[in-house]
Amino acid sequence: MSKRKYSYLEHLILTAKKYEVEEFLYYERKGRKLTSKQIELILLRNNIKIPQDETPKLSKEEIRKDSYISLLQAGALVSTIFAFVLLPGQIQKNTALVKSTYSQKEMASIQIEKPEENIKDRFFEEKDTRGFNTPHARSVLALFNELKYDLKDIRAGKPVKPVFFTQLPRGINELESIKNRKKIFIQIVLPLVLSENQQILSERKKIKYLSKLKKINKAEKKWLELKFKYYKAKYGDFDLLLERADIIPPSLAIAQAAYESGWGTSRFALEGNSLFGQRTWSATAGIVPLDRDQNKTFKVTKFDIIRASVKAYKKNLNTHKSYESLRQQRSKMRNESSDVSGLELSRHLDKYSEIKEKYVFYLQKIIEQNSLTDFDKSILLPTKKLNLA
Repeated sequence: MSKRKYSYLEHLILTAKKYEVEEFLYYERKGRKLTSKQIELILLRNNIKIPQDETPKLSKEEIRKDSYISLLQAGALVSTIFAFVLLPGQIQKNTALVKSTYSQKEMASIQIEKPEENIKDRFFEEKDTRGFNTPHARSVLALFNELKYDLKDIRAGKPVKPVFFTQLPRGINELESIKNRKKIFIQIVLPLVLSENQQILSERKKIKYLSKLKKINKAEKKWLELKFKYYKAKYGDFDLLLERADIIPPSLAIAQAAYESGWGTSRFALEGNSLFGQRTWSATAGIVPLDRDQNKTFKVTKFDIIRASVKAYKKNLNTHKSYESLRQQRSKMRNESSDVSGLELSRHLDKYSEIKEKYVFYLQKIIEQNSLTDFDKSILLPTKKLNLA
């Protein structure tokens, strides 16, 4: 039996299927027929080698038509990605919306497990409607491999690459490996947490320096006034300011983000870049929980980028009266020159959720089962930031 000869278009289609190119598969599911030039463009965008063309060349008219269509598609993709890569300046307007913590009991589509159950593989089954132009989790994993961004290296002490995503990728639930689902979530959240901690440590250093000076200039005084106001401390009370202006260990931040967002798969995380379920009572902003009581008016704060959610979360823990014991325990660790332990600080978050002690139990299980304390001593590589959609 003679071997079947495939056309060039068929070769392109087989190549796209072999490498599971998400953009091509999307068009196939929609029943859209793509030309060879369109598939070539898709393969090139995914860094896949194009098979050799052994068929007759297209006519000039076909080339012009295909090039025009491909140009339109490329322009649409670039425009979408540009829209996703937002500047950090938009963070500030989001943090002002945060008024209190989010009630886990009233979060839509969540069932609270019993403490004895294993929750390490707990994911939400929320539908992501953002469209194929939002990077897929499989593509992001491939990107991390290309960048040699490996959590095993991080756990061994290698610096974290400063890769900052403005949104979570779609399709985390579609990854067959639960290990990969968690891996990609940690890889995205860890640099953001470390970057915010880095800024806070820089603030602490300056606060300590200025607190020892007998006289400061106008610019330094204005800077201090802003910091006392931000951390809700009385001007001149440097002890209280330093107690509040401190880091949140990556292990704790990642655990809370994982639990509150279902490892990046909840509706609030997908639609509002909200990783920690912060509430807002603004009439013009936020996402209404599906199961919210009729007599309630709160919403879940919506953020332009996920980094804004991280910043607001840290401000919440560093200033809200409900977490005073956490801040005091952290200050005690500082005074005793010991490491700031996320596992230890989690004991003081019973007021973060209405399920109280169960919430602490869940956080500690997530930290322990996923060895998140490995990241508490991680540092961010001091290179140019990579801002990605």
